[in-house]
Amino acid sequence: MCSSPTNSLPHISVVIPVYGCVGTLTTLHQRLTTALANLTSNYQLILVNDNSPDGSWTVIESLAATDSQVLGLNLSRNFGQHAAITAGLDRAVGEWVVVMDCDLQDVPEEIPNLYAYAQSHELDIVFGRRVNRQDTATKQLTGRVFHRALAWLGGPQHDPTTGNFGIFHHRVVVALQLLREPIRAFPLQVRWLGFRQGSLNVQHAARERGQSSYSFGQLLRLAFMVILSYSDKPLRLLVKLGGVIVVGALLGTTGLLYGQVFGTSNSTLWLMKFTLLSIWLLGGLLLGAMGLVGLYVSRTFDGVKNRPLYIIREETGANTSK
Repeated sequence: MCSSPTNSLPHISVVIPVYGCVGTLTTLHQRLTTALANLTSNYQLILVNDNSPDGSWTVIESLAATDSQVLGLNLSRNFGQHAAITAGLDRAVGEWVVVMDCDLQDVPEEIPNLYAYAQSHELDIVFGRRVNRQDTATKQLTGRVFHRALAWLGGPQHDPTTGNFGIFHHRVVVALQLLREPIRAFPLQVRWLGFRQGSLNVQHAARERGQSSYSFGQLLRLAFMVILSYSDKPLRLLVKLGGVIVVGALLGTTGLLYGQVFGTSNSTLWLMKFTLLSIWLLGGLLLGAMGLVGLYVSRTFDGVKNRPLYIIREETGANTSK
C-alpha cells in the first residue's frame, strides 16, 4: 500500500502501465527525466509491465539499472491496463502522483503544467483534457459511444476528452486504494471519490509506434463491463419493459374477448398467430432478462472471490522494497 509521504520520499511519483511500448520506453524515460528536472529532483518513475510480449521488461530492467529513481514491476500475466495502474499506485510514495500511458501520446512535458495548475487552484485532482485528440477514428468513435451510453444509463459523469493522464494528490491515492472491485476503470473511480477536481487543456500527440493494444471488440467489452459495474439502469429498464408488455397483453386480451363476445372477430388463424408471436416475444425477453441478471450476479460473484487485482512476478530498481 501507498506510504505517507515524507521529506525523504519522492515528491512526485509517475505511474506508467506498459504494454506494447518497447520502442518508446527509452525516449519516454529521457523526456520524463528532463520534464521532471524542471520541477523537482525528488521523483519516482514506476513502470508496470503488464506481461507485454515485446521485450518491454528487458528495457525496464536496463532503465532501472542506470537510473536509481526507476522502479520496475513485472506482472505475472496480463491483468489489464487499469489493474497495472493499481499496482503502480500501490507502490507510489510521492506527495503527488502522475498517471500516464507509455505510448508518448500523453506528453511528459505537460506534467509541470498539471502540477502548477493543481497548486495554483488548490486542487487534489487535475485531469489532462485532450482538446485535439490524435487517436484513430475507431478509438474515438468507441469512446464517444461509451461515454454517451454511460451517461444515458446513469453512470458516473465523466468528461470524454479526459483519460488516465493527470496528477493526483497522495490523499486521493490513499482513498482510491480502498476501492478493490475487480472491474477497474481508473478515471471513473477517481471521479467517484470526490475531492477538489479540475482539468487542464493538454497536448495529445499522435502515436509514434505500433498500434493501440485495445481492439474495437475489446473496447466495447470493457465499456459493457464498466456499465454493468457502475449502473443498474439496465435492470430498471427491464422492469419498465415488463410493465409495458403486461399492459399490452391485457389490452390484447381485452380486445380478443370483446371480439368474441360481440362477434366482431372470429378469425381463429389470427388468434393462433398472435399467440405464437407472443410466446416468441416473451421467451426472448425472458432469456435476455435472465442473461442480464446473470451478468450482474457474475460481477458480484467475481467480487466476493476477493482475489488479488494483480500479482507481481518480479521487481527491479533501487527503490524496490520486498
